[in-house]
Amino acid sequence: MSANITTRVFSLTLLTNLLVGMSIMPPVFAQVGEYCQFENEAIANKDNLRIAAFKDSSDRKKAINNENVASTKAYQEIVKQHSQALNTCRQKSWLKTQGVWLRLYPCDLQDGKLDEVMDRIVNKGYNQVFVEVISEGKILLPRSENTTAWESLINSEQYKNADLLKLAIAKGRERGIKVHAWIFTMNFSTSYGKGFDRNGLAKMTVARQNAIARNGNGDSTISIVENLGKNPEGEVSTTNQLFIDPYNYQAQSDLYLVVNEVVKRKPDGVVFDYVRYKRGAGAASVVSNVRYLWIYGQASLQALRDRAENLQGLEIINRFLKQGYVTPTDLQTVKKLYPQESEPLWQGRQPSSQNPAIAFWQNELWKLAVGHAFIGVTYYLDIVSKPVFRQGIPAGIAFFSDGNQPVGEGFDSRMQPWHLFTSSYEWQPMAYAVCGKPDCIVAQVRRVAQYAPEGTKIAPILVGQWNEPFANRPSLEVQMQAIRAAVPTISSISHFAFGWQFQEAAFSRSRQFCKL
Repeated sequence: MSANITTRVFSLTLLTNLLVGMSIMPPVFAQVGEYCQFENEAIANKDNLRIAAFKDSSDRKKAINNENVASTKAYQEIVKQHSQALNTCRQKSWLKTQGVWLRLYPCDLQDGKLDEVMDRIVNKGYNQVFVEVISEGKILLPRSENTTAWESLINSEQYKNADLLKLAIAKGRERGIKVHAWIFTMNFSTSYGKGFDRNGLAKMTVARQNAIARNGNGDSTISIVENLGKNPEGEVSTTNQLFIDPYNYQAQSDLYLVVNEVVKRKPDGVVFDYVRYKRGAGAASVVSNVRYLWIYGQASLQALRDRAENLQGLEIINRFLKQGYVTPTDLQTVKKLYPQESEPLWQGRQPSSQNPAIAFWQNELWKLAVGHAFIGVTYYLDIVSKPVFRQGIPAGIAFFSDGNQPVGEGFDSRMQPWHLFTSSYEWQPMAYAVCGKPDCIVAQVRRVAQYAPEGTKIAPILVGQWNEPFANRPSLEVQMQAIRAAVPTISSISHFAFGWQFQEAAFSRSRQFCKL
């Protein structure tokens, strides 16, 4: 915590009787400044009560003794008190919602482990958590109910009914935390279609192979390593990504099923991440030729060809897709093939009385292809988000504020059309800029605020550490205060991610590598 933040400690006695020789200390909790973090004394007391409450949990079938009853009651009471304190603090703070992004592991199913995770989240003043639904290509749904294209995270017969997502939602709500499901939208991971369904049939069908996005060189997104670009001093490359063709029916159906199963668990919200194409590596991070767009999957190609409004239009589109450009000879050939038509036409293009130069046609076709790529993203999102809106559950979109920008004569290859998103979603820009100061981070947030439709709720996502700068970024406190000063209407901010915070790194590793 910052040195200038004052601390107030509130104490209360929960239990006065001491049972079976066990001393139960009066719980103490504290709120610290506007970030609503708890004091070390209160945290330690809650930890001790939790450990006592879940002691000898493997012997639950045995008669529960008075000591266990008392410690469980005391733990439940302090959890309730901390929930109330957090809620009161948040109501008084300018930052009404402070969220964190969380990945779960099989060992979180152990008695008390998820309670500990959620307690740590509350201790930091977080009243919102985004739980990753498909983690490293494994889905949180129980094996006994999983009919999706992904294997269950807990994929054993012994725990076939384990529902980590449902459990996380319940544990979070006990503590006053709003639990949102975090869903990868166009990045299905390389585990998509791996394994076998409940009938013993391979999940990777021909239809799913055709769902994978491709470019004009025949590359799938598996064969291209993406540089996330979060830190110019050392970009983190990823090799486990598989992006789909948003026009593909199988891809739409597969994610729709996931979303439908998620909303059955009644989360407090659903956030769609990776609502974009894959970013190319190096020079390919900017795309200026149609053949490098991820629109060469069968479904996407057909949808683009269907935008032609006459035969000349269809022929010139096909030549543009095949070559990456068109020539005066192409135009002459097209007119000879279909002399009954005056000129090539496609959706959005009006006939011209002029005889434009080839550069005009090149530019028009490029705009058609870019528009087609953008629309594919929003079209796909509209389909897969239907179960969320049908149930009246709040929906959000995580996106890069620079993911839709023209760069030179091309575009950012992520082709993330957030300028086309509607105010039906909460906008969650990932403000990950790096410049040693909060200025570039604020600039990203301000740009989104300027373009957002009236009434859009904006909740930036930040990367950093509490109390100290890291990786050429200011501390989280400095970032948040700068955003508050620049865009005072913002009252919700989240941090990526729980496991990245120094204080939680060892704990997260122990959860990741332990055996259930």
